[in-house]
Amino acid sequence: MNNNPQWIHCIPLELSLSKDSSLDGDISTSIPLPQGALFDLQHSQLLNDTTPISCGARILATWPDKSVKWIHLTFFAPASAFEIKLPKTQFKFVISQNKRSESQSISNSLVYSQSENQTKVNNVHHIFTLDNANGNFSLKSKMKNKFEQESVKGRLIFKDASKLGCAISSCNVQVLEVPNLLDGSIFALQLDVDIDYTDTSQNTHSLIHAKNIFSFTADQDAIKLDVTLHNPKSAKHSGGSWDLGDPNSFNFSELSVNFYREEICPVSYRLTPDNEWQTPAQFPITITQHSSGGDNWQSPVHVNHQQKIPFEIKGYNVSSQSAVIETGLRATPHVHFAHTFNVTVVQFWQKFPSAIGINQDSISVGFFPEQINSNYELQGGEKSTHTLWFSANEDKNALDWTHVTRSIKPNVAQYANSDLPLYTEYAKQDSELQLLINNGLCSDNNFFEKREKLDEYGWRNFGDLYADHETAEHDGDAIFVSHYNNQYDPIYGFLRQFLLNGDRRWYALADDLAKHVKDIDIYHTTDDKSEYNGGMFWHTDHYLQAFTSSHRSYSKHQSKGAYQDHAGGGGPGGQHCYTSGLTLYYLLTGDEAAKQAVITLTNWITYVYEGGNTCFELLLALKNRNVLGLKNHFSGQYPLDRGTANYLNALLDSYILTSDTTLLHAVEHVICHTVHPDEDVSSRNLENVEETWFYTVFLQSVVRYLDIKRAAEDFNQAFYYARDCLLNYADWMQVKEYMYLDKPDILEYPNDTWTAQDLRKAHVLSAAYFYSNKSAEQYLNTALTIENQVASRLAQSKTKTYTRIMVLLMQNDGPTRYFKEAELIHELSLRKKDWSTPSYEKGSFTTQLLKAFSKRLLSVSIADEVNWLKKRLR
Repeated sequence: MNNNPQWIHCIPLELSLSKDSSLDGDISTSIPLPQGALFDLQHSQLLNDTTPISCGARILATWPDKSVKWIHLTFFAPASAFEIKLPKTQFKFVISQNKRSESQSISNSLVYSQSENQTKVNNVHHIFTLDNANGNFSLKSKMKNKFEQESVKGRLIFKDASKLGCAISSCNVQVLEVPNLLDGSIFALQLDVDIDYTDTSQNTHSLIHAKNIFSFTADQDAIKLDVTLHNPKSAKHSGGSWDLGDPNSFNFSELSVNFYREEICPVSYRLTPDNEWQTPAQFPITITQHSSGGDNWQSPVHVNHQQKIPFEIKGYNVSSQSAVIETGLRATPHVHFAHTFNVTVVQFWQKFPSAIGINQDSISVGFFPEQINSNYELQGGEKSTHTLWFSANEDKNALDWTHVTRSIKPNVAQYANSDLPLYTEYAKQDSELQLLINNGLCSDNNFFEKREKLDEYGWRNFGDLYADHETAEHDGDAIFVSHYNNQYDPIYGFLRQFLLNGDRRWYALADDLAKHVKDIDIYHTTDDKSEYNGGMFWHTDHYLQAFTSSHRSYSKHQSKGAYQDHAGGGGPGGQHCYTSGLTLYYLLTGDEAAKQAVITLTNWITYVYEGGNTCFELLLALKNRNVLGLKNHFSGQYPLDRGTANYLNALLDSYILTSDTTLLHAVEHVICHTVHPDEDVSSRNLENVEETWFYTVFLQSVVRYLDIKRAAEDFNQAFYYARDCLLNYADWMQVKEYMYLDKPDILEYPNDTWTAQDLRKAHVLSAAYFYSNKSAEQYLNTALTIENQVASRLAQSKTKTYTRIMVLLMQNDGPTRYFKEAELIHELSLRKKDWSTPSYEKGSFTTQLLKAFSKRLLSVSIADEVNWLKKRLR
């Protein structure tokens, strides 16, 4: 669609039209670009029809040649853009041969100044001032109107369990600029305010961390504030259980943002977007969301450390001077204050308890509102993030657009330019597998209905999925509480579905889950054992209720011996690490916390398999050298399982984000020390399905590596080593593999999860067909047969809408059709006959042992040895 000879690329952006889109406001999207297409942002523009418009642009990732790989765009989209009568592709991102005209300039720019004491941000709408010492701020409107223009001030209120204000020990401010494609001025700005508080409630001096992120754009009066609270201490997790009430949890009574003026001001409020505005007859007024307001609002999912549900009121109420004046189920309040100030909270009812206190001179937004007989518990290594919007505008409805769903993205074909394998190019909306996946939105047991069944709401729960497959053995009508914790990466599955069909409900599921995983499911500490620090918590232990473990798998109240080899305790483990969805989420949203989560998980799982540099660790590795699932640190061989696959995927995802080639070399090292192109696959005992089924997960990660190398046209020896390993295993699979449930007697629990897992075989075999230069058609035929069997069998299954089955379908749909239809642009070399002996088979055990310990002793550190020992014996 290059209508201009100066355009090298023209990428139309498709708007998603809906009744909720009829409001002016900013909108964002990300675009993957082919390698070498764009090196300098001055060669790109965003057009509304044919007119260049203001647009913020962030480079999220680059190719190895430093050209732009992913670019994130933010711009103002008027309501008229979403009218049905207009073309859906009126906005276009173009890359041209010439730089933009230097004469282009705009008046609606964003400027800031920073001194030692304060940071000021100005745009056409307002002046924002931040106190660098404590994070307090003020906002003053610049718009000309009949009202006196006085500043509204703001501050964070944080109180410990004794209801005393926590003391600030440090405050640091960082500024992130986003340039405008139109003229190079600042289009958007982000102020990161990091505050450390001292916890003195129990005569300790540990630090509690808060991160406040203020986000501004040049053309909007609205300011977004994200507040993240973090307890960086490690949990004690006595006996391998991770229950609420842990000694290292931080208990506090309030976290609020207080907006105020030093005079009496007129105030009005609205409880939901459909309600009328109300003016209080008396003050103070408090709007409190006590619980979800759903049918299962008293679900045991909400128990505290005493196994009690800490609230008694369904939904919300509005109170004044201790009297309840109004009640309802789910509130989304807006408040208009002092003629020109507005505030609203994102997911106010979903992340209960929450409150807005309204007085004549102040508005208090309670993310964790103070309660009479109850405190809040933030577990060791846990975070919680809340978001509000505020603006200086006399229009009461100025923030309505922050609650609507507006979507814009490139055509699905554009995602073929990404080196993150998505397999979207040849997807069919009417395929049998896609019709099964659609149950996630359209069936009576869709993902939103599952939320209601468990009441997966509240600040700690919202966004996670109900692991309803765990209820299969549950008798009775009582709610069975089990959390899913992103197993098999539903973040990736939801986002891929959104890219395929543009349905915002898929994106909403991904967005809610990603935010939950970033805060709750990742262990944000450096004070625990290194094999736990930064790790991802397992889903709730199989066939058992969560009780007081919240989203941390293991509770002291759970029974033992629930299933074969039941451990009954533990912590984060490499077999449960999923980074691809978070990677895609970052690339689609520009969310820096998601990128950091990927890097954190990669560092953690690297330690899980590589260990550190102490001799004590090596002694433990000596003891565990034959334990399944652990790397043998003396032969160097990695286990052929999903944990190693997760390790490869994490390294690959970090490589996609950073283009750091050392990560790719690490992937190649792991592959070479796990499998061999000439090995006798039959010696792997893969017929023992219960203990070896996940070899297919490893092979899928090898395919992912091959896809990424192929995208970069990097066909080196490491590529062909991995390719030949794939073909070697495909040969065995072609002869030996079958549908798992064809032999149910060898399975502990022969259910339809196994049928969904069969899709992995189709992925591996179809890739083997492709990477054999499409010569081994028997691989493809078997892959198609397996995929058809999966679809037909699950279509008849009563459990096809179980969460785990749905997630497996979303994770593994796409590759078979892709490898069947995709063109093989580069002819690959023939399969090599004789590869050298695997490095993990070289040398006697004694030689390997001496080599490992001598190498470790050369870099020994007494401090590191003592620190490791302390953490193991804590």
